[in-house]
Amino acid sequence: MNRTGRIFLAALAGAAVLLFPVVTTTPYYIHTVLMVFLFATMGLGWNLIGGYGAQLSLGHSTFFAIGAYSAVLLMVNYEISPLVGGIVGMVLACGAAVVIGLPCFRLRGPYFCLATIAAGEIARILFLHFQEFTGGANGVPLPFHGDDILTLQFSSKAPYYYLALGLLVAVFVLVRWMEKAKIGRYLAAIREDQDAAESLGVRTDRVKLIAYVLSAAITAAAGVLYAFTVGYIDPDGVASLNLSIEIAVVVIVGGIGTLWGPVLGATVVVLLTELTNMYLGSLRSGASLVLYGLLLIVVVVARPKGLISLFDRAPAASLPKQVGTRVHVA
Repeated sequence: MNRTGRIFLAALAGAAVLLFPVVTTTPYYIHTVLMVFLFATMGLGWNLIGGYGAQLSLGHSTFFAIGAYSAVLLMVNYEISPLVGGIVGMVLACGAAVVIGLPCFRLRGPYFCLATIAAGEIARILFLHFQEFTGGANGVPLPFHGDDILTLQFSSKAPYYYLALGLLVAVFVLVRWMEKAKIGRYLAAIREDQDAAESLGVRTDRVKLIAYVLSAAITAAAGVLYAFTVGYIDPDGVASLNLSIEIAVVVIVGGIGTLWGPVLGATVVVLLTELTNMYLGSLRSGASLVLYGLLLIVVVVARPKGLISLFDRAPAASLPKQVGTRVHVA
């Protein structure tokens, strides 16, 4: 397909995405696509450290929960707008990423992965324990005060849809820029061979920490929007290991270390989850989960590089080539 044809298809797809809430007024369908946007956003954030930096993190639900709880608690207890509370949550998530990252980046391979799982479980237990602040297992409901952009509360799903789309576009542009910037080359070098990157003068711990902090901020922002979209949060919903795994699965299925992979992976995983729950959720013995798992296994086995590998000319950018010989000293 020539350039004109690709531009036309891209414009057509963009128009379809923008007009979807207008054409389809069913809240369930709008919410489903909204969740695709949120998981694509979190996937792009996770991909910074898990894909480009090859540091498998399974504790990102911690940052998601910090963003969600910060905005919700500030709104419920002090009537502070989530536009401010969201920024507070992102800053706190960045601080948590520094606290976790500084010691954990001394570890490699499965040990780093296990350390992030432990950190995520510690965070979930803390949210459960301090129930006078977090509501514990009962969670925190958000009382509805009417449509207001300052409180991120709307009577329909459409405004949340466009906010999630805007967040996804902003994060996509940021990751695209980072992919071409110096830090993208550093992360690529770390992924290929960390020891070689260090021998060339790359301060690998600092580069990984920067990527981890940005990843945490992106995940926290998604947590804020999720909390106000759903109107209720609890530790098992926003701070669970299952959520961390699902964020990683989105990227692995779509194409780890690629730009478009998380978007494609989120589309497949979220829609597959909804379809299996819709048609098989009533069956006993978790039949829907079994089918969901089997389909994911087939995807991973058939396409180990992710579904993005189906598109030979997809703009899902592979990382810069020959990074080992072109890395500048940090």
